[in-house]
Amino acid sequence: MVDICEIFTYWYAGRNKTEVADSLGLTRNTVRRYLAAAEAAGMVPGGPPVSQELRGELAREWFPELADARLRQVTWPAIAAHRDYVVA
Repeated sequence: MVDICEIFTYWYAGRNKTEVADSLGLTRNTVRRYLAAAEAAGMVPGGPPVSQELRGELAREWFPELADARLRQVTWPAIAAHRDYVVA
């Protein structure tokens, strides 16, 4: 999963979107997609200080589907049935 807070931190510190993408091993489109919410909220690089906690809260608000840490892999229960065999 992409760490949205890390994208915001790099961008807010003044790196352009290409530099953020290269630093984090992401595509520019991915970085643009996540930063669009920050830009729509009026955030700009080098603006007023934003705490890490606030960036985390904003990321959870803007992208609730990424904040859900529950197990999403539907095949894991089927695989778990064979765990003992694999361990042995």
